[in-house]
Formats: sequence, structure tokens, C-alpha cells
Amino acid sequence: MDYKRPQRTIIVGGGVVGLHLARRLAERGEEVELHESRREVSEGADRASGILSISGLKKIGLDHEDSIVNTLYGAYLVAGSERLRIASGRPMAYVLDRKRLAKSCERAAIKAGARIRLGSRLVKTDLQEMSHDRSNLIIGADGAVSMVASTFGFPAIREYVLTYKAEFRSEEIEETGMVGLYFSRGFAKGLFGWHVPYSSDTVELGLGIDHRARLTSSAAFSYFMKDKASTSVVKTRGRALSSHASMIPLSTRPKTAKGNVALVGDAAGQVKATTGGGIIYGCLCAETLSRTISSGKPLSEYERSWRASYGRDLGFHRLAHSYYSKGNLQRTFRILKVLGMDGFLARYGDMDSPSLILKRFLLRGLA
Repeated sequence: MDYKRPQRTIIVGGGVVGLHLARRLAERGEEVELHESRREVSEGADRASGILSISGLKKIGLDHEDSIVNTLYGAYLVAGSERLRIASGRPMAYVLDRKRLAKSCERAAIKAGARIRLGSRLVKTDLQEMSHDRSNLIIGADGAVSMVASTFGFPAIREYVLTYKAEFRSEEIEETGMVGLYFSRGFAKGLFGWHVPYSSDTVELGLGIDHRARLTSSAAFSYFMKDKASTSVVKTRGRALSSHASMIPLSTRPKTAKGNVALVGDAAGQVKATTGGGIIYGCLCAETLSRTISSGKPLSEYERSWRASYGRDLGFHRLAHSYYSKGNLQRTFRILKVLGMDGFLARYGDMDSPSLILKRFLLRGLA
């Protein structure tokens, strides 16, 4: 049977990745319709942290300028008594207001010609009926617990973390241009705790734990708040301004396309397992998907293409996550400091691309 080019793309999910895909497809002249169950795309957008690398933002081309709330120059990593400080003389990442970013992406998609249907809660029978019309493509950009994935029998994502975060007004933040990551099998088994400065007087504290942990993420967060790791950085804390819990996938689905249905972003598990960040790779894969659709190729080409382009780096992120979630990092940090890796990472590190860091390290070593 000859492949028949679909005439309409239906995107389920109005997060940043879904909106970015809608924009790119509309810019390529495709008919695209996005369904989002929320009344506003900004609703609940701040459940996730908003740290995005400047290099990654340049690659994906998001309209992010109006969303910047802080600029980061580095990070320090803490494990027990060891602290690895990686600071650059140039801006490395932005802290973005996720609600403003979502609205900006929505405006860009509408301007490009995409139809955005807010308050549109599709159920399984709706999706099945839409898929029966072979002139439709169905794209799941509907998060880790994807309705599209379950409706069409995609294999499960095997590994998740549960996160909890809260924003605090504080008068005393150690360094507003540095983010802190705190590794501990006690309060953050499976990921880490963190603090993210929004400004000189506002900070986000959060942590992630393995989904198989025997306590809730909010309970683990309570332990983190009492630990000296957080109290040593944010010395004066007021009441929480807001708090959020979420679920983040840490592994990709074994299959992300079948027939006229495909998954992208968190729904596909296209997330950095080291940090749980999903916007950069989700949007890169959305770009790959938009090219596949506009070229008239079957969605199996999207699967092949995104794995060829980004599968290696996502695999490196999973390996790094597996190492730090099981091992004692105090000794590792001590060795890295002796080797001068803190300085190397400050100068040549890339928070999105482990393979690029490895390549630079090998080239510097040979030189």
C-alpha cells in the first residue's frame, strides 16, 4: 500500500514542546490543530523549574527574552562534605518564568497560523475516532502520563522521578548567579536536591526522588529543608510563596511512532536523566518531527532521525544518572578537583551535551 500524506496534524498537549511543534508545523504551511485541556497554557506551567542553557535556547529558537528572571554563571555540586564549584566568567543559563514562557510560545504558534483549542479535553474514544481518519496525524505532547501513549498501546516509560519544589522569599542568598545541586541518598535518592535563585530575595528549593521510594516527594522535601545543605545556602527563609509536585520521566519509550501516531517531549521520554530537564531535547525532537511531517515521510522516519541525532546524548545522561544515583559522590568530587575538572567544566562544559564535553576533553588531552 502506498503511503498517503496526511492533511492535518492534531497535537494533544499545550506545553512548551507541543506549542513549539505547532508553531514549526504552521510555519512550514501545515494544517495544525492543538488541543489543551487547561483553560490557559500558563496554568500549572510553573510545576517545573525553568533553568535552560543559553546554548540550548539558541538551538531551538524559543521566544524567551520576556521570560528571563535571572542569569546563571555556574553551579556548585555538594555531596556530604565535598563541594565542586563550576563557575564561568560568562552567562551559561537563564532562569525563566515558565508561565510567561508558555504564553510566549502560544502567541508564536497562533501568529504562525496554528489553531489552539483550550479547554479541549480529549478522551480515548475521541483519539481513536480521529486516528481512524488516515488524513490525520495524532501527536502526543501530553506529558509523562500520556493519554495518547496509553490509548494507542505504546510501551511504558520504565523510570520516573517524583519532584517537589517551593519558592521562598529570602533576604540572604549566598550567590544569586549560581545554582546549587545537593546529592544525598538520604533525602534525594534517585535525583538530587536543588536551590535556584530567582532574584536577590527569592529562591526555589526542590528535590526529586525515585518513583519507587517508600515516601512521598513532599515528605522527602521536608527532610531536605531541615538538612544543613539547604540551610547553609538560604540562611533566612520566610513562608513558601507557592509549592508544586510533579512527575518526570528519566527513560525514553522503546517506541515513539506507529502508524499515524507519534509521541514527543516528556510523552516520549526525551528528557535529560541527569537533571530531569525536558524542554531543550523535547523541542529539538519537535523540530525533527515537524521536518518529517512537512516532507511527507512516514512517522517511522521521525523515530529513526531523532534517535540518530539525540539518542547518544540522552544515553550519556542516563549513564551519568545511574552512576550518581547509586554511588558515593564525595570521593568522585575530590578526584575531579585534583584533576582540575572543575576548571575544565567551567570553560568547556555543556549542560545539554555530554558527548560534546567528552569530545572537548579528549581533544584537550591530545593537545
